[in-house]
Amino acid sequence: MIPCVIGLSMEEAQRRLMELGFEVSCVVYRPRRGVEGADSSRVIRQRGVGHNKVEITVSDFKTQAG
Repeated sequence: MIPCVIGLSMEEAQRRLMELGFEVSCVVYRPRRGVEGADSSRVIRQRGVGHNKVEITVSDFKTQAG
């Protein structure tokens, strides 16, 4: 069973999954308009793509006000 890593940073999600023996691939989602002032990339989707293989999708977010 694949643990949920949605909401985590890309680095933290990769680290956790790899520690459990999963091979991790990453897809970066960028909206057409972009995210002005983005300061964080977070996992927005995950899916199993084979035996011990997980694909995570990350997107940029603005987490600081201002």
